[in-house]
Amino acid sequence: MKFSSARKAGRQPMPHHKTLIFHIGDHKTGSTSIQLAFAKRLIKLQGNSVFYPAALAMNVLEKQCIAYSNATTPQARKKAARPFQKLAAQIRETDASFTLISAEALENVPASLLRKIVDTFFADCADEIRVIAYVRPHAARITSSYSERVKIGAPLVLRNTLDEFAARKQVKGGFVYAPRFTAWREQFGESFTLRPMIRSQLHQGDVVSDFIHHAFGGIPFTIAGDSQANESLCLEDLMRLKVLQRHLKAERDLRLKIGWEFSRLTGQLPPPPQRTKLQLHKSLAEDIRSTYLADARNMDREFFGGEPLLENELHAAVEKAIPAPQSTDPADYLSGSELRSLELMSGMIAGLLEEPSVAWPAFLHAKRERDVELARQARTAKAAE
Repeated sequence: MKFSSARKAGRQPMPHHKTLIFHIGDHKTGSTSIQLAFAKRLIKLQGNSVFYPAALAMNVLEKQCIAYSNATTPQARKKAARPFQKLAAQIRETDASFTLISAEALENVPASLLRKIVDTFFADCADEIRVIAYVRPHAARITSSYSERVKIGAPLVLRNTLDEFAARKQVKGGFVYAPRFTAWREQFGESFTLRPMIRSQLHQGDVVSDFIHHAFGGIPFTIAGDSQANESLCLEDLMRLKVLQRHLKAERDLRLKIGWEFSRLTGQLPPPPQRTKLQLHKSLAEDIRSTYLADARNMDREFFGGEPLLENELHAAVEKAIPAPQSTDPADYLSGSELRSLELMSGMIAGLLEEPSVAWPAFLHAKRERDVELARQARTAKAAE
């Protein structure tokens, strides 16, 4: 899908070829590592420049897209259009060869809605528009999503086991991929790229390298420094965070920010003496394979040339599964004295977060953006020495 700015909006042709890239997720496919690499300006494209108009990610676009779709009056539609108009103006003004919009939350936006927004607001911003997504194999997506929901304090998941979470997702069909990705391809045609989040299939075995290679058309690149975000929390740390999240009387946004801050801080500490990985047990892995095998085969046929990538991952999940379910009770991982300390400190933190004069979600988000900027400045200063 290519757009000529002069043809679409009567504007003068751009001085050089400009490409706008939408990175739309999925969740749990290395999006944070990709976003941090661009936010920290670690990426250098040979002979080209990249405009990345975000301090971290553009996940606010999900709410903005839904707001635009739900607007029923001219006044509401005008208000909902403003964020897109502002972003489009930034893209038109940049001299960079590429603009990257990375927002894994767009996974939850209908493809037809994003296509409408692209046609309405962004068609005259670039000569070419690309959309790229990653898909995580079904079994790995279920375990990683369960861990993420615990991390961000989703109330229902704090009470559920991994089996209960998987069963609920099965009923809702949340991880049946083929219909959703088929819709993206129908809307964006050859401009849509889907990549498998399987290490053996990634360029240089790394999702950041794979993203740059495929999103930017194979242009040679370099990555300065470490581009990887923190690893997933081990069960021990996840249970520590679970204790805290259970104490919070907070809305979703604050719980999310607390989870991210906890995860960031654990990444700055030496690893704990015991690191247990969240794993599927045999009967659950077999149930997942039975549930999603047809979808895996559809995906492999339609998007990966018939190579059984997602199907093989389902079989591998069964082979790697442990015999019995793991506990997700903090008391089974933490000593009585540590639990008591965590309960005391969590109660104090929960009380402090109830202070209404502080916009805690905004504060924690700004703190994260500040830390990313400080890291970028430190790297720049070190390179200048």
